[in-house]
Amino acid sequence: MRRALTLVCLTLVLALAACTGLPTTGYVNPGRGPQSDDAQAFAFVPDGPQDDATPTEIVEGFLRAGSGPADDWATAKLFLAPGTQWDPRARVTIDRLADRRASAAADGSSVSVSVTATAEVDAAGAYAPTASGTAETLSFALTRVDDQWRITSAPDGVVLYEEVFPTVYQTASIAYFDPTFSFIVPDVRWFPRALVASRVATALVEGQPSTWLAGAVATAFPDELSLVGRSVTLSQNGVAQVQLPQAALSLDRTRLDRMQTQLVRSLATAGISDVQMTVDGTPIAATEVQVRVTRVDPSPAVLTTAGVFGSLAGDAVEPIGALSDAVESLAPVAVALEADGSLAAVRTPQGAVASALADGRTFLLDERAGLITPSIDAEGVVWSVPATAPTQLRAITPEGVPRDVGNAWPDAAEITAMQISRDGTRIAAVVTVSGNREVWVAGIERLNGAIDLGPPHVLSFSKPGSFDLAWLDDTTVGVLSRTDGVSTLHQLGVGGGGTDAVAPEGTRTLAAGSTSVRVLDDQGRLFSRRGSSWTLIASDIRVLAAQQGTTS
Repeated sequence: MRRALTLVCLTLVLALAACTGLPTTGYVNPGRGPQSDDAQAFAFVPDGPQDDATPTEIVEGFLRAGSGPADDWATAKLFLAPGTQWDPRARVTIDRLADRRASAAADGSSVSVSVTATAEVDAAGAYAPTASGTAETLSFALTRVDDQWRITSAPDGVVLYEEVFPTVYQTASIAYFDPTFSFIVPDVRWFPRALVASRVATALVEGQPSTWLAGAVATAFPDELSLVGRSVTLSQNGVAQVQLPQAALSLDRTRLDRMQTQLVRSLATAGISDVQMTVDGTPIAATEVQVRVTRVDPSPAVLTTAGVFGSLAGDAVEPIGALSDAVESLAPVAVALEADGSLAAVRTPQGAVASALADGRTFLLDERAGLITPSIDAEGVVWSVPATAPTQLRAITPEGVPRDVGNAWPDAAEITAMQISRDGTRIAAVVTVSGNREVWVAGIERLNGAIDLGPPHVLSFSKPGSFDLAWLDDTTVGVLSRTDGVSTLHQLGVGGGGTDAVAPEGTRTLAAGSTSVRVLDDQGRLFSRRGSSWTLIASDIRVLAAQQGTTS
């Protein structure tokens, strides 16, 4: 029995050794990245080509070797014939294990592989889901080299099963500023784990924001500036050094401080805590700038069934000055509260959108039919739109001066819910396209007084039954859906990925908390979720407000 157990253990160890191991090459990436799973402790080391392998086996082995980015995918390149050009960085196709099929020509000179893609990552690391069941055929040409089959033509990029992808790649955020340089805006990307620090620095200094976000954010790095070398190196005292050219010395201190801020915030998501810009090995004098926080007030803002509006503290509701009186006078069915507590946007029982100001005044802003719950941006402007006319989105000053928003939700037939991110650069919405409910985000572009939305970016092609939405943090959008009487909270990463959890029965409103998620059900019960459990925190609540920040 003991000998049998020993053989089983030995077999398991050998099997693991064939596909995993400690990373031995690549750029410096000290510390743990933004994900805390144990997958970061190892890297895949796939097998190279086996002697006398068939054309199909060569192609299948080549695809599996895409999981090993060490030394610029050196193992995968062993499957290629000499002189074959292949760019593994061009894209990542994420597919389903059960759906991958390979078939070879009778003479072995070509192999076709059909895959069902669930998402793609482009050369810049930007993630995009694909429509459900998107089929793709990959074509490979082969020839004999020293009497062994090798690939002479292969599609650029790698193909990874959806279960393997988050083990080989990890998320990191490229830090940009909003156009006023008041907020940091994360642009989430996916990079190979062994290369993440270098790829983050290169993307920030030499790259561009994701296409959908580009017109909504700003960077301090000049277009003509580039990295010296392609790596992030560690000094003897553990500081990560990012080497810049001589041209960096001519930049003013304000720009340098903003560059330092972007580097520190970006590389922190790659597990690096201390960063220094250098020229010819000499540190550049620069310090981080202060930016506005986007956390939500720990106290929920609510309207009770008794008609009292304010911040919930224990069992009591504390009024927010004269603003509370103004909100209460409108008897709202939905409320959005500005970060500093000076403005609220409400939807009235009659379906109109109105504003409530800190001095007690109220203004009727929008009386169009079928308006959904409004949102407030970082400039204190109220956004309003009819459910059946998504393109008729308007941005209205608190006193009632409207501006149309250009390029609003093209091709969408209906909009169910929307909210603007707390940094004011992005808007998320549940829209209906060709009969399907989808979740979109778009950048908010402001130029010469005009407001436009950038091209929409799909977070989810299929979220049936979705009815409410909220920014839970800077990189996560929460969506509530109800199907067959079951309420579900979907937490969607703006850069890809997500989780689903059962929500309390009858949930009807979703809002972000400071360190939690808050929902209100149709019986007036307010719940908070930390981790995986829901806790009842209040009853007799009529409205749970969306808070665009903290009032303190």
